[in-house]
Amino acid sequence: MENEKRHPIALFCDEAHLYIPANLKGGMEEKGLQSFERIAKEGRKYGISLVVISQRPSDVNKTILSQCGNFIAMRLTNPDDQNVIKKLFPDNLGDFSDMLPILDIGEALIVGDASLLPSRITIDEPKIKPDSATIDFWDEWDRSDIKKGIKQAVEALRKQQK
Repeated sequence: MENEKRHPIALFCDEAHLYIPANLKGGMEEKGLQSFERIAKEGRKYGISLVVISQRPSDVNKTILSQCGNFIAMRLTNPDDQNVIKKLFPDNLGDFSDMLPILDIGEALIVGDASLLPSRITIDEPKIKPDSATIDFWDEWDRSDIKKGIKQAVEALRKQQK
């Protein structure tokens, strides 16, 4: 494809560990994973790139992670996830990644082509807050109709698994 005819496309893969897993179960999952691996390996020459987003980098396919040029890591407390990120840092800056479990909300470590040296950054809060489904546990536990909420949560979880 000619350079002037390419239009850059970024595919955002949120919760990537769910469909770009490190450990395959086989079948259709394998076909999907092969497609993502091909995009990760060859997509740049066509102007296509992946933005891989996961709270569990240790559960994301290693081939795809190896093709990523930049990483933005927010707080990680799981040792397996921390080790994935620690391996990205130069040997002389490995201790820098020790900050991963103590990063505050909105803080991140950035490493890769976009930054000369690994850096600790603060991400601005969005002007328009996301419509998050995160539950405020303290408020919910104080409600009088707690049994109804539990039933709805269980039903929603069951529907996801079908």
